Amino acid sequence: MESTLKISLVDIKSNWISLNKASNGKASAVIKANAYGMGMLKVAEALIDVGCNYFYVANINEAIELRKRFNSHKISIAIFEGYLEGYEKTYTEYDLIPVINNLNQLKRLNNYALERSDTKAILNIDTGMNRLGLNKKETKFLLSNKDVIKNIKFDYIISHLANAQDEKNEKNLIQLDKIKIFSKDLPEIKLSLANTGGIKLGSKFCLDQTRPGIGLYGIDNFGKALNLKSSKLKLPIKLFAPIIQIKSVKAGERISYGGIDVLKKNSILATVGLGYADGWLRLLKPNSKFLIGKEKCNIVGNITMDSFILDITDMKKNNLKEGDYICLLDNSNFEDILKKSNIISYELLTLMGNRIIRKY
Repeated sequence: MESTLKISLVDIKSNWISLNKASNGKASAVIKANAYGMGMLKVAEALIDVGCNYFYVANINEAIELRKRFNSHKISIAIFEGYLEGYEKTYTEYDLIPVINNLNQLKRLNNYALERSDTKAILNIDTGMNRLGLNKKETKFLLSNKDVIKNIKFDYIISHLANAQDEKNEKNLIQLDKIKIFSKDLPEIKLSLANTGGIKLGSKFCLDQTRPGIGLYGIDNFGKALNLKSSKLKLPIKLFAPIIQIKSVKAGERISYGGIDVLKKNSILATVGLGYADGWLRLLKPNSKFLIGKEKCNIVGNITMDSFILDITDMKKNNLKEGDYICLLDNSNFEDILKKSNIISYELLTLMGNRIIRKY
C-alpha cells in the first residue's frame, strides 16, 4: 500500500491567477525542486494553461527537463544557479536563460555573446541577502565598465528580499531602494524583486515582474494561509496514508524504539505506513494531531523510517480497519503541524519522498 498526495491543479491555477492579479499582471512562477515537491511538469502545464509564460528553476538539469517537455519559445526558462562554465552551448541549444551571479560569469557570457547576437540573461545583484548576486564592488565595476554587458540582452535585473515575511522590517525598503538606484544607470532593463512575501508587501515591490513560489500552494513560510487583497488562496494538497495494522495493547506497555511512551490505559493502536523516509520527520511528532471523524488522535512512540503509531482508542465510532486510508495533512492542520517543529513549509513540501504517489 502506498501513501498518496492528492494535488488540485485547479487550486494551483487559481492561486497563480490571484498572485498575478496582485502583481499587476506581471507574475512568473518559481517551480524549482520539482515545483516544491508537487511535480514540476504537471504544475508548469497547469500554469501555462492560465497564462504564465516565465518560469524559474534552480539548476540546469531542471531547466532541460522543463524545456524538453515544453519545446516552445513562448515560455521562458531562467536558472538561478548561475552561468556554468563548459555549458555555454547547452543554454543556447535549449533556449535557457542563466541568472548571472558574479562578475566572472558576466565576463564569460559577454565573451560568448560576441558569437551569438541572441544571447539572453538575467543580472542578479545582491541587495542584502548575501547569498547570490554581484556584490557592491562588482556592481560598481560594472557601472564603470559597461562594455562587460554590451553583447548581452538582459530580460531582468533581479535581487531577492531577505525579510519579505516581515512586513514591518525596514530592510525590505532598503533593498527596494538599492535595486532601483542601481537600475538608474541601466534604465532599459526591467526589474524583478518580489517573491511571494514581496507581493504581499504591496504594488511598489512588484516592479516589472514578481517571482512567487510557495504562494502557488496558498501558504507562507510557516504554513499560514495567504490572503491577497480580496482573495484567499488555497492549500491544494491532501496527504493520505494507509493503516497497515491495528492492535489492542494493555495499559503500562511501552511503545516503539526505546519505549519512549507508556500507555496509561488499555488502548487501540493503528500503525500508519508513512515515515521519515517519506519526509514525515521525527520532529513533527509533538504537533501531529489528526482529526479522524470528529476525534483527535495523537502519535505514540517515535516516527520511524516507514511508519508511526496512532492512538485511536477514543474514537467513539471505531470503524477503522487495516487497509483504510487516513488524511494526515490538509488545510485544517498544516500550520499547526509546523508549529514549534523548527521546519518551514518549504521543507515539509519538498521532503515528501518518491514513495508517495502524486495524484492530480
